[in-house]
Amino acid sequence: MRRFVSQNWAQAANPDLYLHDEGYYMIKFQTIEDLNAVYYSGPYSINNRPIILKPWTPEFDFNTEFPTEIPLWVKFPNLPMNCWSSNSLSRIASVIGTPIFADECTSKQTRISYARMLVEVNVTRELPEAITVLDPNGRQFTQEVIFDWKPEFCQLCQVVGHKCPPPPKAGTQNHAPQERRREPRKVTME
Repeated sequence: MRRFVSQNWAQAANPDLYLHDEGYYMIKFQTIEDLNAVYYSGPYSINNRPIILKPWTPEFDFNTEFPTEIPLWVKFPNLPMNCWSSNSLSRIASVIGTPIFADECTSKQTRISYARMLVEVNVTRELPEAITVLDPNGRQFTQEVIFDWKPEFCQLCQVVGHKCPPPPKAGTQNHAPQERRREPRKVTME
């Protein structure tokens, strides 16, 4: 993790890393500016697995913390230009979750093919592929929504990161052919 931090977060001055037995890190940045520079520049991944960054709060409890509200980068492709004000973007992103931040290209409108925002989303709910938007002129339209990454959520285990296969339906039998086991052969040496 230290190598990842030094290679990918060079803009942050030597953050402290603390590993928890549950498999996550607490990262202490030297300044708020360092934290913001890293937090708002994502998403990040290690070995094609996403790194979920979430700011610490005083209410954080190691024993009960269950990350269901996760910041995700969301794209709104071909969003009409009259919807690019910070108020409009915030209202649009609020349909999905809690808006946190628009990326630099969106806030400066230097890339207009899509708006991109970091939105804290409840991943226990189904993530929308499209939403209905009312623009500042009162016109209603359907807006496509693209997530840079969608976490899996297992409804059975209530855990982020995998999905268990659904249980068999009541009254049905598994008709998969059973394999015959061969008797082990005896090996002889000549």
